[in-house]
Amino acid sequence: MSTYLESLDQAFLAHFCRRLSDLISDQGAAAIQSYGITTPSTAISSMYYLEKNNGATVAELSEALCVTHQMATQRTHTLVKLGLICRKPNPKDKRAKTLHLTELGKQEVMQLKPLTSKMTEIFTELTQQIECDLLQKVREAEKALIDRPLMQRLEALDKPQH
Repeated sequence: MSTYLESLDQAFLAHFCRRLSDLISDQGAAAIQSYGITTPSTAISSMYYLEKNNGATVAELSEALCVTHQMATQRTHTLVKLGLICRKPNPKDKRAKTLHLTELGKQEVMQLKPLTSKMTEIFTELTQQIECDLLQKVREAEKALIDRPLMQRLEALDKPQH
């Protein structure tokens, strides 16, 4: 890390979170490729959700993963292009399509399970190494910012003190 980055404080938390996210994604992608898996690291949770629920609409997927409809659409488009999922008519809603794992997608999920199990072990070890449960703290921080957004916190700081 550069001296300049070392000098940045809490105001640049988003920058450091993005760097960590990118680092985990890049290293995860390399691990996935080393196992011969084509599922992008950013779409593994989508694949698992589709397997667990025996298919879903894009709206259901976006709600479950707490991502925008557009983000879920982009992820599923990539998975369709890779032949891992397919779109089928939705019997409940003629306008919507239901996403399902293809046979290749089912095989990938089976290949992913031992790898994600190992990743759990790796991140548990990291948690012990740095003496901080990152997943728990990230979830707590996200909830805290949803409950009291940055703008609300900024406005509170800008109010004159009596």
